[in-house]
Parts: sequence; structure tokens; C-alpha cells
Amino acid sequence: MNYKKIIFEQGYRYVEGLLKTPSSAIKYLPKWYKDQKTFSNGENNLLKAAKKGFGEGTYKLCIPLVDSMSSGYMLELPADIIVTNKSEDGGYIPFITWNVDFKVLDGLGTTALGNYPIPTGFSKLGFRWVVHWQIKTPNDYSLWITHPSHRHDLPFFTLNGFIDTDKFPVSLFLPFFIKDGFEGIIEEGTPIAQMIPIKRENWKSFEKPYSEQRKINFLNYVKLNIIRTYKNKYWSRKKYE
Repeated sequence: MNYKKIIFEQGYRYVEGLLKTPSSAIKYLPKWYKDQKTFSNGENNLLKAAKKGFGEGTYKLCIPLVDSMSSGYMLELPADIIVTNKSEDGGYIPFITWNVDFKVLDGLGTTALGNYPIPTGFSKLGFRWVVHWQIKTPNDYSLWITHPSHRHDLPFFTLNGFIDTDKFPVSLFLPFFIKDGFEGIIEEGTPIAQMIPIKRENWKSFEKPYSEQRKINFLNYVKLNIIRTYKNKYWSRKKYE
């Protein structure tokens, strides 16, 4: 199998040996996902589920959802951070500290934020993850960087961005917000950003009229392949090593 190469190079000598290299996002599937059964009757095995009458299929049957969580590479928090409330008037002003000698994050001033709409339920005070890696993708490949997919359980939200890392392999600053009212420790190793290489190509959209026959053909096909049609007939496995 031929692999495209993505290179993670430590950008500064002072973090040499202190950081975990970003690795495949599939290694970071959360406990709530792993604990979920495939069918509502408590079974994962198709035959066992059938004997119980199947029940309802859960989100674990949704391959696009699983792909979104397992594609690309995950960037970890390199140290424990402690979030406390600095407000003295009953409000919430997150104050973040850590116990390593290099910068884990910094503040994002209100001038830089401008009129950016703050995500609902998050503090208006912004921060930036300091990424100590220089990331290089092959020619014509950019990097889509986003909050870890479907990780609404995390007490922060990382903003997404699209970077041409084939031509601009520099260390990054990733803006994020803390959940309003959160206090506690966010542990080292927590995934903070998901990075998916995407090939840059020019696109043009076209519209086709509705076809009743095409709909009938598709529905007939699905009836004959009712179980996991997409996964068994159309899906392509993606590998990120």
C-alpha cells in the first residue's frame, strides 16, 4: 500500500522529548463511544441481535459518523492544565495554569476576536493552544484542523481552520473557548484538535433534474441489501498511521 507522508517536526529545542507525536485519531475514540452497543437490544453481533428481533440500530451503525471521529491525526494536550474562576462578582472568568516549563496556551485578546460570535455556553474570554509542532504535508495537500469530531463532552471548543501546510509548515496557534462555568483539571493527553489532510483541487458544481427511475432503482437496491448497505457496498477504508 502506498502512503502519503505527513511530517511532524518538533519546532523548538526546549520541547525536545517532551511531546507525544500526533497519532491516528482512531486511537482516541472516547469511552462513551466504546461503551455504546450497536443495537438497542444490547447486542453488537448481527446474528445475536437478529435472534432478539434486532431492536433499533444505534449511531454505531452510522459509518460516516465513525469516519468523522477516526479520520486524520489527533493533537494531544501536552500537560495537565488547571482551570479556575477568577471572577469575584459571581460571574465567570476562566484562569488557566500548568506545571511545565514551556507555554501550553496563551490568551486571545478581545481585539483579535472582534465581533466573532462566541459559541453558545462558552466563556467570552478566548485562548489559543500553542502547537509546538511544525507540520508538513505533501504537495497539493492542506490540513483541515477542527475540534475533535463529536467530542461535545470536552470542556472546551477548538475553532477550525484550513491551512496549506505543504507550503506553510510552521508552528500553529489554535483558538479555543472554555465552557462557561467550568473549573477543574483538563488532563495531559486529552485530544484538543483533529487534523485531516485534504487534497486541494478545483471544483465546479452542477445541478441535475429529479429522476423518478433513479430513485426507484436505488430503493430496490437498498431493499436487497438492507443491512449495512453503505459499509458493505460503497464505503472505502481510510488509514492514518
